[in-house]
Amino acid sequence: MTLTVPLRPADRSPRRGRTARALTTALSVLALAGCALMEPVDTSAIEANEVDPDARVIRFAHPYEPTHPVQTCGVATLTEELADDGIVIESYPSAQIGSEAETTEQVATGGLELAVVGPSFLGVWYKDAEVLDGAYIFTSVDQFDEATTGPILAELYDEVAEETGLRVTSTWYYGTRHMTSNVPITTPEDLQGLKIRTPDAPLYLTNFAIMGGNATPMALSEAYLGLQQGAIDAQENPIPTIAAQNFQEVQEYINLTAHSVQGIHILASDQFVNEALSDEERTAFEAALEDARVATRDCIVEQEEAILAEWEAEGAITINDEVDVDAFQQQIADELPNQVPWGDLYLEIQESVQ
Repeated sequence: MTLTVPLRPADRSPRRGRTARALTTALSVLALAGCALMEPVDTSAIEANEVDPDARVIRFAHPYEPTHPVQTCGVATLTEELADDGIVIESYPSAQIGSEAETTEQVATGGLELAVVGPSFLGVWYKDAEVLDGAYIFTSVDQFDEATTGPILAELYDEVAEETGLRVTSTWYYGTRHMTSNVPITTPEDLQGLKIRTPDAPLYLTNFAIMGGNATPMALSEAYLGLQQGAIDAQENPIPTIAAQNFQEVQEYINLTAHSVQGIHILASDQFVNEALSDEERTAFEAALEDARVATRDCIVEQEEAILAEWEAEGAITINDEVDVDAFQQQIADELPNQVPWGDLYLEIQESVQ
């Protein structure tokens, strides 16, 4: 069984010039975080550990549980690789010091060195950055790797840094998103009338409206009960997240739609990377980030394959691998580039990895 699906060619058009769309006030960021306007972000959870007083301490915040590969493979590798360079990584998992929106604000104001932020949340600061959450921009992890380490996105990340002061230091694979449901979802017509739980970001609503579904934003922590009680009919997530949330207990099918090969950004301030770090520290930091990127990708790919095999062997959930992915892709190709301001960039990135 393979999770890689072919990309149907789409009509290409020249890339339009992109304009700066940075948000220079905290209004949208705090609104997305659910905070009161100008309310200071609480950083009291950040405490200095007992480390060598001469060591460079880098604090790393992310929203995932301590058992998630971002922590066990990514942060662990980063910590190990930097240990001999006099750099200590202090990790704060499980959103201890705030949501993605809040920790992004902390990075921007210098209160935190590193944070994880998804493309849609970075798009609050610079609109084109949400492009990586566009449905079917990639159809394999290899395509994702090629693009996120290539020149087009390097240029985009430079634009983000220039306009916002936020520097994407690395982009890690988070997983390939699929849909679970109580009825098989094989074609776009099967989505009609289904309420699908998604994260609360506008692009998810756009993606699923084009694909034929009714996106229903809901906190991940509420989704299990929502599925159990019928408040929602389906949800979409990477396989490791589906397993961690035990959605296979309250859903009958996992439909291998592979509608998003998704990544997360490791975010720092441009000032921290280019001014606070010495040349030697920066070289070590960048090398360690690359090792951590590869380690995280390998861990998540392994988990995806192992969990799917376990479910199949145990009959925990019916695996629908007969999804007409071409039909979903074609609907996205026909409509998404015309509904978003970064449509030409989306097409350019797709074409670069064909």
